[in-house]
Amino acid sequence: MIVSDPSVLVPELPAIDVSEAHWAIEYLNLMIEKLGADSPVSLVLMQTRRELRSLTQSTPAQVIGPFRIAA
Repeated sequence: MIVSDPSVLVPELPAIDVSEAHWAIEYLNLMIEKLGADSPVSLVLMQTRRELRSLTQSTPAQVIGPFRIAA
């Protein structure tokens, strides 16, 4: 089979809008608070929160990232 339009083979980049990212950050804050800051799981959650914050600061309208969070 010959594909005449190669763009159909490229998957769409998933996107997270800013409101979803803020929701996720708030939820991460609650989980970190519940687990305590010294927990190994909290360390992973804190890194995730930092990455989401950096994404929300880089673009005012839309956050582009490697995953989608459904609210």
